Amino acid sequence: MRTHLDLPEGEGSGPCIVFTFGWALGSRQGVARHLRELATHCARQGAKVYLLCVSTAGYSSFPRPSLPPEMEGSEYDRELAEEGVKVLRVSPHPLHWLLDGRCVRRAVKELMDRERIDAVLGIYYEAAYLPALLRDTSTTFGFVATWQSYRMALSPERNGSGVKGWLRAQMNQRFIIEPYRQAEIHFANSQFTRGELTEFVGVQDERVRVTYLGVDPSWFEVERQESEAIRDLFFFGRLVREKGIGDTIEALAELARKGVRDWKLRVAGSGNEAHVRELARKGGIEDQVELIGHLDDAGLKRELARAQLAILPSYSESFGLAIAEAQATALPVVAYAAGSVPEVVADGETAWLAATGNVQDLSRCIGQAIEDPAATHAAGLRGRERMRTEFGWDQAARKLLLGLRELRAKPGT
Repeated sequence: MRTHLDLPEGEGSGPCIVFTFGWALGSRQGVARHLRELATHCARQGAKVYLLCVSTAGYSSFPRPSLPPEMEGSEYDRELAEEGVKVLRVSPHPLHWLLDGRCVRRAVKELMDRERIDAVLGIYYEAAYLPALLRDTSTTFGFVATWQSYRMALSPERNGSGVKGWLRAQMNQRFIIEPYRQAEIHFANSQFTRGELTEFVGVQDERVRVTYLGVDPSWFEVERQESEAIRDLFFFGRLVREKGIGDTIEALAELARKGVRDWKLRVAGSGNEAHVRELARKGGIEDQVELIGHLDDAGLKRELARAQLAILPSYSESFGLAIAEAQATALPVVAYAAGSVPEVVADGETAWLAATGNVQDLSRCIGQAIEDPAATHAAGLRGRERMRTEFGWDQAARKLLLGLRELRAKPGT
């Protein structure tokens, strides 16, 4: 018989939840911010929350590299503690990242020996050893499906070919796919992610709850002034192909060749800056592209306030938090109609969506936004209102707690 789990009625009356995360809390991945916010809002609604992180910066094998101090994320500990969230850290396994789950399992077991844990919710490979630990206990095991980690595990391109490719595919099946299938509940951050979990991973549809990510209220405080011309363009995200930085440069180079040159693109994010500069040089727009590096939230808000149009053409998004945050600041968006993006924006009303991978279409959409500043400004305002009414971390936390309650209310659980 499972222990009782109810939605909170007051401070401390809710469930005890452990969120596991396979990287350091200061990771620059959007999922790190997502977990901090979700944990905070679950705690605000009465849950007792642990955030269990592996102190590593990414995938690695022996010898495991030391974690840069700035990646530890200790600056978040105090503010999370003030919200009732306790941060726990474990060292990575000395041999290989796929074994980090053993360290996580040990930490969860120690917690369970001390107190009742109602649910453990993982993100990725760090949860690989938890199904066996939790199978015959009263603790619910699930995943917060915030990104398309399962796609990497199933991708022949990423796994490679030959004997090594086969071995990598077998390891991914064991450490990633099987735990997903064994989870009692999944919190997918979009309908798109829900469909992929059922179609590609084989998760039972009835085990998936759609829980959209939220946007922190502080993003709505960014002031937005109408402009007579759209000149300040902004890209922010990792400087990799999947996030569309190359397509952004190419699309703007196409506009420049057509005589549309009265603009400047500021690029924020970490990655291969030299490659981005070379793309701009080849496109003949190197003087119109400025790289400003990685930004913290305060810096990002300043840049969003300054910008007049965000260009965020990711090739795949399980939610698209950057797009949501841009809209929350009333900044209109041009993006690809990829993954969950059509759920997060209203095409033609709050954003312009181009066909995924079609740079000519992307260039056309950017041109349309530049041509009509008044309409572009109005689209941004509509985007802010849509984010305010439909996307919130308090809503995400409530849906998560409700999903856990409903699961436990089922006969035989």
